[in-house]
Amino acid sequence: MHEQRIIELITRKIAGEATAEELGELSYLLTKSPDAVYYEALLEQVWELGRNEEKPDLDEVFNKHKLKHKTELDFRSEAKLKPAFFKKPAFFLTIAASILLLITTHFVKNYIPATKEERIVVIAGKGIRKEFTLPDGTIVLLNSGSKISYNSDILERKQRDVSLTGEAFFKVAHDKVHPFIVKTGKVAIRVLGTEFNIRDYPEDEESETTLMKGSVELTVNGRAHQKFILKPSEKFAMVKKDQATGSPQSSSVLTIENISPVVFGGNEYIEEISWTENKFVFQNESFEELLPKLERWYNVKIVLEGPNIGSYRFTGIFVNENIIQALEAMQLIKSFNYKLTENEVKIY
Repeated sequence: MHEQRIIELITRKIAGEATAEELGELSYLLTKSPDAVYYEALLEQVWELGRNEEKPDLDEVFNKHKLKHKTELDFRSEAKLKPAFFKKPAFFLTIAASILLLITTHFVKNYIPATKEERIVVIAGKGIRKEFTLPDGTIVLLNSGSKISYNSDILERKQRDVSLTGEAFFKVAHDKVHPFIVKTGKVAIRVLGTEFNIRDYPEDEESETTLMKGSVELTVNGRAHQKFILKPSEKFAMVKKDQATGSPQSSSVLTIENISPVVFGGNEYIEEISWTENKFVFQNESFEELLPKLERWYNVKIVLEGPNIGSYRFTGIFVNENIIQALEAMQLIKSFNYKLTENEVKIY
């Protein structure tokens, strides 16, 4: 939309005729049209061409181009221009640059393959939780040991695709024209505008999608024909189950259920999204089930030693406790010992 004005301003800048106001306008238009930064280099080449001793006959070039493209360009206003204006070098420089720009733009758009777009990756290491905003306005809260990636040109695509490894809570910016799709190692979730949580760590047997607002359409990888529609306060869970001993195959158990708050200390907590408020909530989970969550939350390596410790079950909430305080609180529920070394925690 601003191409012609940008060409005119760059021409005046190269010729040394641009005023301070025009230079300010050019700077503003270039920020509005990032691709236009290539125009300046292109026009400078034409300028250098015009400074050579053997100067091209711009009148001839212009007339040939007009005859060749008379059905594509509108030259009706040229008769109204003053003859003296046609003799100004700046005018012919602008015409030559415009012609070259049209040809170059057409060639780049139609004949040069598009370069591979940059992939943006955001990572939250163990013990770290991040909140950030995607280019479309979607707010993402990324849990410990997780990463999300998306294309740098996400706003120019028909759908807003992101890839997730781990756990994230999304507040998706509404856009009915461009659906928002989250892909994990096990499922894909398609939405238009909503709030939901996904937990899908590669090392976990269970994958969960919890919907808080709006609606989502969920498909399991490899089962594109099978779709699940979630309503607010519903949770989709997929648990991998190994087949009988000796069988190389595995199966998955799929469930959809309503989420229910955890009551602890007279307060209610939504276990599935409590981490977004920096609260680690767990209900009736075994030590073995809690192990990877504790490791991600506190960024420690935990080793369970002993035949029965893994089956100990706990319900609780941690907010500001460190790993030692957390273990000491758990000791009040079940009897066990722990030893803290430089690289890991041994529980026995």
